[in-house]
Amino acid sequence: MSRTKKDAKTLNIKLDREIHEQLEQFCDESGMTKTIAVEKILRHYFEGYFERPKENRTLF
Repeated sequence: MSRTKKDAKTLNIKLDREIHEQLEQFCDESGMTKTIAVEKILRHYFEGYFERPKENRTLF
């Protein structure tokens, strides 16, 4: 039985080598795939970002 495909878009990016190594280490330690890890990291960031009023939204 095949899995249903998720509604997704492809994202191709170049990462700084150090960040990529940290992502690899994170995935090795957590057992997550890079896709799942990046989705969770971005979701967490965006939730915090969009909770703030527009005038207080900063990148970091």
